[in-house]
Amino acid sequence: MPVRIEGILRISLFALGFTALFTQIYLLREFMAILYGNELILGIVLANWMILTGLGAFLGSFFHRVKEQFSFLIFLQFLFSILPLLTTFRLDLWKAFSIPYGSMISLTTIFYTSFLILAPFCLLNGFLFVAYASFLSEKTGKNKYGKSYSLESFGSMTAGILVNFIFLWLFDNWISLRILLVLNLLVFLLFVWTSSRNGLKILLTPIALALMILPFFSNLQDYTDHILYPGQKLLSSKFSPYGKVVVTENEGQLNYYENGLLLFSSGNEIFNEEAIHFSMVQHPAPKDILLISGGIAGTLKEILKYNPRRIDYLEMNPAIIALGSAFSNTRVDQRIHVIEKDARRFLKTTIEKYDIVLINLPEPSTLQINRFYTLEFFRLIKSRLNPGAVISLGLPSTADYVSENAAQLNSTIYQTLQSVFKNIIILPGQKNYFIVSDAPIRHDIARLIKEKGISTQYVNQYYLDDDLLKDRSKFIVSQLTKSQGINHDLRPIGFFLQIKYWNSFFQTNYLIIGIALLIIFIVMGFSINSISLGLFSGGFTASSVEIILLIVFQSTYGYVFQMAGVIITLFMMGLAAGSWFQPKITSRSSFRQYFYLQISLGCFCAVLPFILLAINTFFFSDTITMVILGVLTLIVSFLTGMEFSVSTLLRIGNTANMPAKNYAADLFGSALGAIVISIFLIPLAGVVWSCQILVLLNLFSAGFLQLHRKKIVSL
Repeated sequence: MPVRIEGILRISLFALGFTALFTQIYLLREFMAILYGNELILGIVLANWMILTGLGAFLGSFFHRVKEQFSFLIFLQFLFSILPLLTTFRLDLWKAFSIPYGSMISLTTIFYTSFLILAPFCLLNGFLFVAYASFLSEKTGKNKYGKSYSLESFGSMTAGILVNFIFLWLFDNWISLRILLVLNLLVFLLFVWTSSRNGLKILLTPIALALMILPFFSNLQDYTDHILYPGQKLLSSKFSPYGKVVVTENEGQLNYYENGLLLFSSGNEIFNEEAIHFSMVQHPAPKDILLISGGIAGTLKEILKYNPRRIDYLEMNPAIIALGSAFSNTRVDQRIHVIEKDARRFLKTTIEKYDIVLINLPEPSTLQINRFYTLEFFRLIKSRLNPGAVISLGLPSTADYVSENAAQLNSTIYQTLQSVFKNIIILPGQKNYFIVSDAPIRHDIARLIKEKGISTQYVNQYYLDDDLLKDRSKFIVSQLTKSQGINHDLRPIGFFLQIKYWNSFFQTNYLIIGIALLIIFIVMGFSINSISLGLFSGGFTASSVEIILLIVFQSTYGYVFQMAGVIITLFMMGLAAGSWFQPKITSRSSFRQYFYLQISLGCFCAVLPFILLAINTFFFSDTITMVILGVLTLIVSFLTGMEFSVSTLLRIGNTANMPAKNYAADLFGSALGAIVISIFLIPLAGVVWSCQILVLLNLFSAGFLQLHRKKIVSL
């Protein structure tokens, strides 16, 4: 019996890691798909995930008090089997019934709601790791926490490989989660049939078999898609590397959504005319046009009124082009070249030069979109312009009142453009349209439209008063400030200000949140022992670097929705390798190893910004960039895995629950790192200074460790 139990526990630890990462990837995708693709969600969800798993691990330290441990594990394994599917379904139900369609949601609501939604699964995940590891250690008579950590990490690594390279391409979310349900119920049946109680086998086996089969007879994907878009006819729902694309129809109008965010709608003639004619009319003879997104909405027909020679229409997400072709009546014209490619990557490689560049994108509410509002992108555009070329982009309209937060966002984009181009005007309409050029720009749009003989329904002298338009334009510019700074890829101020603008509707106070997190950080730093502090700092560093790499990938390529799972998988591979190879690299764990690992993490963070700046500055091939980011992920996670493995064999005093507390400290540090780096450090300080702060943290932890070295005992 003990041998069989030991084998099942090893399988369970592997399955635990497999299920955790499998569920994490799909939940992250689902959170982003229904909450507008905002990358802050990655940091918030990962933070809550680690906080709750850490709490579960702490609760797991009391597992030794349970009398019927094996029977208790059978019950917990059953719960763990059904929770991934239920958690994802509950997330969609919350969005559909708690958040009115079309309304905004605050970051604080996202934080506490995701906390509550994730709580059952993550608490149980952390508890089961400690329970399995302690039960395995008890049965073998050896400390198996390091080995358990390796098995769990290898399970996570396996899940990441299967999900990213097989499941995401072959199955939708709900089919994948149903397959996961079957795999976990098989582990549950292993527990049941190892039990000596025949009554349990007779009772639980049919229940498990029924749960394996019944979910496959329901269409959960179709049901959740319909409840998320009430009052609209759902035409299509499709996952792509850039997010979930949904097309709906309402009273004859087609609406195109990406990750729940409305990209554009058909039939909005005022928007189409303003987006095109405000800039096109400025050029004496626009021949070569670059349109970035939105052509399906009807802007192409407005561009064709100028009889251009060539229109390059870029759409980063190929799913939008495919769905647009299926549902819209986009005019076919030989001059229109539809290109399914990211605009930044296209501009780096094309030899074409343009007279007009129309950036028809939403505001920089995500890092994916913010990368089209940065200094680096504007410089890239300028290198592809003909003399006298004109650029147009839009931010949310401020009408006749410019709030403080709106003024800050508009000021940042204005200053960023001003550092590249000579002339900028802001024309108010359904958006604040920034018209940019090195040539002179005019406000009298109605007069220019009349002079050029362009046929329009709204942008003309019957609807526009040139003098009023000029006065409103000057008013908006007069409200801008000069203290916001430049929007960069690696210091996305525009993104932060857009989030701040968004949160201004909910009176979210970042200062209070920041002070609260600082107090938590200080209390954690000085209330735990030096070993746990090292793990806390290591977890903080590892999750921070993971978020930084995700942000850099998003700034470079824009499809972190697809690649987040790959980066997380590589991270788990590094953790597994570090914890597995540490005993093989050295036969005995010691304070000296632990100290040097802490210093190594600090040195890694010191070198990291130089590598990331090189990636951002120079045009490496896609393969080289991805390899560099992958190697960086493996290095930081390998060091973290080694650190945890060493910590399991170190002790201060006679702390009986040291392994569980160390695991919790690692997870709490990771959670705090994910929150602080994504919400505060990256937007306010940028990538370079964030890395330097991580250097200081690890040096402080190493110094604290050195001061208490005499108290540390090697087991």
